[in-house]
Amino acid sequence: MPETAGAALGEPGFRPRAGGRDRVRRLGPAWSKALVALATLAVAYAVSSLPPPEGLDQRGMAMLGVTVVAIVFWATECVPIPVTGVVVMLLTTLYGVFPLARSISFVASKVNALVLAGLVIAAGLSAHRLDRLIGLRIASLVGDRADRLMLGTMLATAALSMWIPNTAAAALMAPVAAGILELSGAGKGGSNLGKAVMIGVAYAATIGGLGTPVGTPPVPIAIDNVERVTGTRIGFAAWMAWGVPVVLALTLATWGLLLLLYPPESRVIAGGSERIRRELGALGRLTGIQRRAVALFLLVALLWLLDPLVSSAFRGSSWAADWTYVVSLLAVVLFTAPAVGVLDWRELSKEVDWGVLLLVAGGLALGEGLRETGVVSFLSSAVAARLAGANPYAAVAALAAVAALSTTVFCSITATASAMVPVALGIASALGLDPRVAGVVAGVGSSLAFVLPASTPPNAIAYSFGYFRNYEMAKAGLLLIPLAVALTVLVCAPIVSALV
Repeated sequence: MPETAGAALGEPGFRPRAGGRDRVRRLGPAWSKALVALATLAVAYAVSSLPPPEGLDQRGMAMLGVTVVAIVFWATECVPIPVTGVVVMLLTTLYGVFPLARSISFVASKVNALVLAGLVIAAGLSAHRLDRLIGLRIASLVGDRADRLMLGTMLATAALSMWIPNTAAAALMAPVAAGILELSGAGKGGSNLGKAVMIGVAYAATIGGLGTPVGTPPVPIAIDNVERVTGTRIGFAAWMAWGVPVVLALTLATWGLLLLLYPPESRVIAGGSERIRRELGALGRLTGIQRRAVALFLLVALLWLLDPLVSSAFRGSSWAADWTYVVSLLAVVLFTAPAVGVLDWRELSKEVDWGVLLLVAGGLALGEGLRETGVVSFLSSAVAARLAGANPYAAVAALAAVAALSTTVFCSITATASAMVPVALGIASALGLDPRVAGVVAGVGSSLAFVLPASTPPNAIAYSFGYFRNYEMAKAGLLLIPLAVALTVLVCAPIVSALV
């Protein structure tokens, strides 16, 4: 979770001025980060100055240098992750990869319209506690059996994560899961039920984001890259046609695997569903503004789903071709408009993490730079030579697995997608595979951050409750990744080929 930049006197984050020794100790990590950043920039400059190999020119070497900076900065967080996006845009300008106007134009990309809409909808639901209400309603549909309560909690988390950030979904549902575990008497660190439920919430938050284009940033990044490379338009409804089945398949598979690894000590949790009903009762009846927020949410979702009909009815109109993104901007207006909306702009500006837009923009600039300078083609040819003759499904699965494991290096699913999806598209083209399938599957693979608590915020949130250890999540994650990749390829590939 992000830390505040500073705190005023009297606020919880305030600290009195430290003495000389304390000040040196406090500045130590900052100096370490600065040294890492400077050393990385020096290495990048050296890379950009090397003679290019056959198949690349000096702009390609410069882009490799920029990529080194992006990878190290994202992996070490020597500067804030969103600032790395700005650094990428700055370096692509300074190294002559793009003119300045082109570098900063990625901030205003169609992808960020989707991301912004998702952030605004999440803020609107959260401001009026509707996100918690939705999650509890879904969880209330199951009984008191331990495995069903676990599944209900996971499905509720996944459903929320389709429409709000996965971090918010985990932050909402993890306390609900912890309350149920308290009723069962599950001990922290020693209970199999505690391990299975809390790891399940973390994984479900990550998986659920794959269901819609606004669920998690890797999805719109994959859509943008596929559209740029293949010219194939992927609308909101088209993504959901394969995204939702993938979410359901992965959630059920994860539930089954966790129950196998960590079988619950008790079959029934007495009072588990009663606790959920009490929490629902505490939320009370819907107020007028809550009803308006629900109506706006349903209206925007419906407009997104009408994308195929609008595109077909108004074929030839530029706005109809971009209907998904037009609706995204409309959502921002509706949720904040006087009398109609449910959010005050001041409230929204405090709640939304605007840095995500910079992070996505930097990732898009990185991917486009790698493509335009020929780096993607160069790397794709080298990899394709080793994969020549491989089964197409196996090759696509390998790309997705590499993307999934790369999340442990980048510790950011957005950064992983930004780096891996363009390369996967290039490799698929070089191998004669359908690049649309490869791009979508690589985007999904980039979201499978299952190995470490530090891999993604939902993992860290669930870990903070103390019900499982690092290695227990790693064991589940390393077993789940190949299973998730196989399911993604089997479910996703045939539907993508048929629908786009």
